[in-house]
Amino acid sequence: MSESVVSGAPQGMPIPETIGERGWLVAHADDNLVLAHRLGEWISRAPELELDIALGNIGLDHLGVARALYQHLGDEEGRSEDDYAMNRTDREFRNLLLVEQPNGDFAHTIVRQFLFDCYQLQLWADLSASDDEVVSGIGGRAMKEAE
Repeated sequence: MSESVVSGAPQGMPIPETIGERGWLVAHADDNLVLAHRLGEWISRAPELELDIALGNIGLDHLGVARALYQHLGDEEGRSEDDYAMNRTDREFRNLLLVEQPNGDFAHTIVRQFLFDCYQLQLWADLSASDDEVVSGIGGRAMKEAE
């Protein structure tokens, strides 16, 4: 499989040409959608009320990123957000396995979130430098929320 560096992808991260930049953006949107659902599972079950509220808000941030990316991709293809989020089979999602791991105990959820956030910090910086103005705007807004 041939690999190349795709603009908008994390710096120097090779992306197989078969997935392309659009496929990479779908995969990133999928990451955020699935993680938002996993974090939403903690609502009313977190160890403390403040953690419950915090995880719900973090989940909403991830959902917002997913929706923005799906909407941007859909606008260019004449599709809707729902076509990406709801009208695909589980096998058509391209998310990282990390984000779909069951919550387990609270510590596992926090470690998963830490690892994913570390990955996304560089990703937001790279997306905010994208040639695509919409992708750049999404990355810039997400970077501000992450800081």
